[in-house]
Amino acid sequence: MSDPGTGGAIRGVVTGAMDYREADRIVRLLSASHGRVSLLLRDARRSRRRFVGLGDVGNEVSVEVRPGRGELLLVTGGEVLRAPSRARDDLERLALLWYGAEVCSALAPEGQACERLPRLLEVWIDLLETLTPGSLARTALEAKALTFAGLAPSLVRCAACGERLTDPAVFGHGHGGAMHQGCGEGVRVEARHLLELEAARRTPLADLGAAEGYGGWLLSDFITYQLGRALLSRALLEEVAQPSPAR
Repeated sequence: MSDPGTGGAIRGVVTGAMDYREADRIVRLLSASHGRVSLLLRDARRSRRRFVGLGDVGNEVSVEVRPGRGELLLVTGGEVLRAPSRARDDLERLALLWYGAEVCSALAPEGQACERLPRLLEVWIDLLETLTPGSLARTALEAKALTFAGLAPSLVRCAACGERLTDPAVFGHGHGGAMHQGCGEGVRVEARHLLELEAARRTPLADLGAAEGYGGWLLSDFITYQLGRALLSRALLEEVAQPSPAR
């Protein structure tokens, strides 16, 4: 693994981009070799052909970088290795693409090797190329991302007493997950939904496909709690996603 501070090549998936100064762009990558990393595309908004595709969320890219004047690495060149197409044809899939990219990137370490979260994002993008994932796949993505980040919440056993969960149950963000109602305070949740989330966490995303199930935002809220900030892509996803059928 090369040291990002000394330059070289970085391969990863674009997870976000923003305008910077008058003509530059800052691009965020999620890389197995470097974790979460931010890069500077100098004059990218003046010379779009030079960096075409390098700032599009979901694209897998390989970029050459060197140290810049500040903390950001400067991109000197690069290429798009793979780009999703069907995931950008539909607004709901696009929202799911942005959401998956933000979840995996936000939970990844900065500037450190991180293999499982980038791979999870790649699998998510592959799934979006074949279908619109159902609510179970989305919650499984959240559960797996938390697990790979070392933040897996307790879903089957009480986070306070360790006994198997039964109703009535609550989910306490500051207590590490679900608990018996008598063991602590939190958001009311049904034990069957917790079991469903645990099963989804252990099931490959591809096997869940378009299956519907628990469609709440319990784990998304837990991610928000861990990050200390809102997931920016969630608002769009909530607006465009088809609601799960009544259960």
